[in-house]
Formats: sequence, C-alpha cells, structure tokens
Amino acid sequence: MRSFSLPLPTLFAGFVAVLVGYASSAAIIWQAAAAAGATPGQIAGWMTALGLAMGISTLALSAWRKVPVLTAWSTPGAALLVSGLQG
Repeated sequence: MRSFSLPLPTLFAGFVAVLVGYASSAAIIWQAAAAAGATPGQIAGWMTALGLAMGISTLALSAWRKVPVLTAWSTPGAALLVSGLQG
C-alpha cells in the first residue's frame, strides 16, 4: 500500500478553489431562489442542501475514481434560471 501525503500548500490551494467556486455562484443561486418566491429560511436550507450534496458527491466520486473530482452547479444555468423566473 502506498503512503499518502498532501503538502499543506496543495490542501490550501484546493480549499481556495472550492471556496471561490462556491462563493462566486452563491449570489446567483440566491437570486434564483428569491425570484422563485422562496423565503430567506428556505433559501438558506436550499444552499445548505446544495453544499452538502456537492461535498458528498465530490468525496464519493473522488474515492471511487481515485482521481480528484469536483462537482458543482452550473453558473450559466443558474443565471438563466434567474432571468427566466423574474417574469
């Protein structure tokens, strides 16, 4: 069995990539939910569910395929959803 180690800069780079990717689209997703008439509590629950689903699917796919996999939502799709729901 191989020993596995990740240098701290590698972990930090991965964390920053995930944080920027999530935060950059969060405002668009929030607007889409607000345009659909969701309450702030519902939107927070939706964002939590999306974050957990992306995290679980990222971990599962990475473990299964033995390569780094990052799942995310579609930012262009969310933008289209916002424009379509604003009536």
